[in-house]
Amino acid sequence: MLTLSEAAGSLLGQLLDKAEAPEDSAVRFVSGSSGLNMKVDKPHPGDAKFTHEGKTVLVLDERISELLAERTLVVKDSDTGAKLAFT
Repeated sequence: MLTLSEAAGSLLGQLLDKAEAPEDSAVRFVSGSSGLNMKVDKPHPGDAKFTHEGKTVLVLDERISELLAERTLVVKDSDTGAKLAFT
């Protein structure tokens, strides 16, 4: 299963707050033409759920969860600010 670092959980929570997402929403990674993209979505049955400070901040469907099973979601600094990255 994907491991969510404390910093990544915090950043996901900040992104949801900034997007003024509904309380029952979380970030979802979806497969796109350029790799994985993020969108705000509600949890679906069978999703893997990741929480930070008691709030679900990330949901993954079974296929994406399997794809990321051995990875860790972290935050890396870049010239444009903090970015989510997989290690």
